[in-house]
Amino acid sequence: MQLICHFEVTDFTAWQTAFAADEEARRDAGLSVLQIWRDADNPKRAFTLLTVNDRDRADQWITRSNALSSDDASTVTQASHYFIETV
Repeated sequence: MQLICHFEVTDFTAWQTAFAADEEARRDAGLSVLQIWRDADNPKRAFTLLTVNDRDRADQWITRSNALSSDDASTVTQASHYFIETV
């Protein structure tokens, strides 16, 4: 299973730095980053693709990340997350 995340950010570089700093929390949640993208037409949109090893812990990471603006250095103004499966 994978997790696609979409973030509306105030500053992509600051968001990317904060996202990188949260690596330990993602690893503890059973998440591994596969790719990070920035929208080619809007640099205030970021996307990530992660591998999910534990759905419950991944859900907890999302809840924690949505609740704590310090996780993203207050750069995220909106986020959405989608668990996906290859069919």
